[in-house]
Amino acid sequence: MKLRRPVTASLLLSTVLLASTARWAAADPLRKEWTHATQQKHVNALRQRAQLEELQRAQDLTHTQRQLDQLRQQEASRPGPAALPRAPQLHETQRQWDQLKLEQQRHRVQQELQLHAIAREPNPWRRQEQLRELQLQQHMQFLQDQSRTRLMQQELNRLR
Repeated sequence: MKLRRPVTASLLLSTVLLASTARWAAADPLRKEWTHATQQKHVNALRQRAQLEELQRAQDLTHTQRQLDQLRQQEASRPGPAALPRAPQLHETQRQWDQLKLEQQRHRVQQELQLHAIAREPNPWRRQEQLRELQLQQHMQFLQDQSRTRLMQQELNRLR
């Protein structure tokens, strides 16, 4: 009888350990799925935010282009040499505007490529870190673009 108790205790302990290990192993795929689903939600939210920021940039650029076009029309309607002093400044502002638009397109493509690479990252913790980094990059880029657009608008207002 004394031999049974240690064996019974050992069996009971083994059963408890195996049960908890089995439960953890069963939960592991669920954890991976939950983590992946959560991170996919973050990716989708990041894409939506990027799209909203892109819409804001497009509105800002459209507004700036309209101002530039109005100033060019005003310049063209001026008679004689009075139209010449602002022409180089308008040309430079147009060049800056075109450059900003191209840079925004390049950033959009780069960020989409980064999102695809992040989605393929097998390590969920690394994927989460990359998502945070990309979100920060996107926000910083948005603020920089806004600043540059505002400066161009101020320059156009000054030229009026």
